[in-house]
Amino acid sequence: MKKILFIPSTTSGGVYFYRAYMPMKQLTLQYPEDFDITINSSLSFTESDCEYARGFDIVIVHNGLFSAEVQERFWKMLIYLKKKKVTLILDLDDYWDYGTQHPYYEVCRFNAFPEKMMINFKLFDYVTTTTGWFKTVISKYFDSNNVIVFPNALPSESQFTPMKTKSDKIRLGITGGSSHTEDIKQVLGFGRMLTEKQLDSIELVFCGYDNENAEKVTLDENGKILSKEKMDEKDNWWWKTEQSFKSCFRNYRRVCTKSIMDGEYGKIYNDIDVLLVPLTDTYFNACKSELKFIEAGFTNTAVIASAVKPYSLWGIDGTDCIMVRKPAPEYWAQAVKKILNKKGLLEYIRDNNRKRITKERSLERITGDRAQFLLSI
Repeated sequence: MKKILFIPSTTSGGVYFYRAYMPMKQLTLQYPEDFDITINSSLSFTESDCEYARGFDIVIVHNGLFSAEVQERFWKMLIYLKKKKVTLILDLDDYWDYGTQHPYYEVCRFNAFPEKMMINFKLFDYVTTTTGWFKTVISKYFDSNNVIVFPNALPSESQFTPMKTKSDKIRLGITGGSSHTEDIKQVLGFGRMLTEKQLDSIELVFCGYDNENAEKVTLDENGKILSKEKMDEKDNWWWKTEQSFKSCFRNYRRVCTKSIMDGEYGKIYNDIDVLLVPLTDTYFNACKSELKFIEAGFTNTAVIASAVKPYSLWGIDGTDCIMVRKPAPEYWAQAVKKILNKKGLLEYIRDNNRKRITKERSLERITGDRAQFLLSI
């Protein structure tokens, strides 16, 4: 039996759910005799933590980027574990250089994430990641033979099992928070380009509204957080974005997204027929995965998405999705009109994506590949 320690970068949200919690849980379910798995987020990489980690055959670390003092201790632990013949795996699902359009670009530069990642690559034995494209990026800095792709995936039964509510409208859903500010700009105002009849036939569902946790964050010139304070609702990104949607959709609904770790997040898809997935064409975004297609596929939801990586590497326009070729509201309006005007198109692309996703992004299937790899090293 192989003893595995997984050190996550967080214990909440989609990152933890898709890269740590679900993969490790499924390994235990499918291969209880082969793996003894511990997920531990409390390590501060002290000498006692080094001794603790030494007791495992394999240590998997998600992301591996920390503040300066913690990063130094982390690297010392990796060096120690390598000497003790512990196999070290770095799991990456995001590019380490955020780019100037990312809201946390200054934080990324202040903490020297790109430089730290280059040192990480020298210390790990393997890197696991989400897509073939991201593998090619990582392989510029790390031996491609030791970069293994384990896509994000879902089990056959989960919070993403389809349980659609009934509606006489076609419900267009948008999910995402302020980190998607540039992305969502593409779709603001497209409702004004639809006819009265088309507007009557649809409902815009905006998922994720969060005023309770909205904070005004003050950063210094290097991106370091100086202060946080409760934000007035009208200063909240959610509220401002909602006003734009309300102004051009007569049928509008707000959905407050709940925690994925509580088994509630996936339920937002019960009230969505078509998921709108705008994405800005950046190097950072290109290294992401087709996660929205995965969630949509498992929940029997059709997809309209930006024709940029990673979505353009997965979706087949007119077959399992509608691709939007230019990042402007009029092109999103054209895509929505295709769904509204061509009978059966929604069902056609929805069913094709579901058929493909539930086969190729089955967690049971991916877990078999992951187990084979872990047992071989």
